[in-house]
Amino acid sequence: MSQLTDNRGKTQYFAALDGFRGVLALMIAVYHTMWLSNINSTALFNNGPILVDLFFVFSGFLIFTLYDGHLKTGAQGRTFIKRRFARIYPIHFVMLLVALLYALARIAAHWLGFATLTPGEILPFQPGAAETWQSFLSNLTLTQSMGLHDSLSFNMPSWTVSVEFWTYFVFLGMMLWARPKKPIHFMVIALLVALNYYILSGLKPNMDFHYDLGFWRCLGGFFTGVLVAYVYRLLLPKFKKLQIPNLTATLIEIIVLGIMVGFVIYFPGKAQFFIAPVAFIFVLGFAFDMGGVSRLMGSRPLRYLGRISYSIYMVHILVSLFFSIGAEMVLPKIFGPAWNAAQTNGDLLANGDLLLIPYLLVVVTLSHFSYKYVEMPGRKAVLTYDFSGRLRKILLRLKLRSA
Repeated sequence: MSQLTDNRGKTQYFAALDGFRGVLALMIAVYHTMWLSNINSTALFNNGPILVDLFFVFSGFLIFTLYDGHLKTGAQGRTFIKRRFARIYPIHFVMLLVALLYALARIAAHWLGFATLTPGEILPFQPGAAETWQSFLSNLTLTQSMGLHDSLSFNMPSWTVSVEFWTYFVFLGMMLWARPKKPIHFMVIALLVALNYYILSGLKPNMDFHYDLGFWRCLGGFFTGVLVAYVYRLLLPKFKKLQIPNLTATLIEIIVLGIMVGFVIYFPGKAQFFIAPVAFIFVLGFAFDMGGVSRLMGSRPLRYLGRISYSIYMVHILVSLFFSIGAEMVLPKIFGPAWNAAQTNGDLLANGDLLLIPYLLVVVTLSHFSYKYVEMPGRKAVLTYDFSGRLRKILLRLKLRSA
């Protein structure tokens, strides 16, 4: 959520960015559908993985804007990590358990004879499977995308949660021991971001990587966001003095949006490693909420999507899986065995497109309830839990036993 409240109660809200978070979460949900559709076959969605990097940029922008100048001591650092952990972990933990139950259900279904193995299929917890007790443990400890495995596992989109959590520690170390203050400091950050993407471009064919070098991908996006936050802070006083006509502001925003969309569509492959300057322009362009596009993205329905965007991101893949299984069981009986091939004939509206409507409705509905009954209560529970006191009690017990 693109609303920030610091320790002094001062609130900053970036309505357009919040709306974009919601829209991007839905786009990623569509990208991860497991059936054919006209929408998912477009270049915008074929190159869709690059959109994930915008979330990293958003995070860097928002967190630097909120915490710059407020992370000076170890106590403040511990509070920062606790707040971030409270934000990301509760729903990650719940969805990991759901994914575990699904993995166990697959095993049970085959054992009871309700399902048969398809060619190349490997059941969870079998040799060669991605879902093992080791990968479950790494998912539990948010280390699943730190180069420990050769594939994603369980709730696969959670790889971003893994790498972003450890990026928070890099950010905290910078703020405690090398806080950037001068222009030269941010120039160094910019050079390091460029170097990071340059090295990654020599190792990967495009930006669609995660379980091995995802941490470095996150670092590039996150610290691009830090750079945006710095420039935004410099420009904000000047921007407030300007009186940009609404039409001009809207045209600027349309151009900025066009640059982002054009980059995703027309710059695949190695060109994707130039995401940093494009994302920089995009986030900075909409941080000021100055034109008609910002007003649209800041409308109440899109702000709502932004509020539940993290839940959308975390629940959608399993919903997509269940929809795919259900569709394969039911729709061939209604539309025939080729129910999902109509769009290859150029139909404007195919069965796969129609399936997106109930799918997204279910995703949004579940996300609403997971936000209300998992994210928010979980966040409150983590924030109120005395981890330090609990640790002291455990250490005291160990000391007494060894005495």
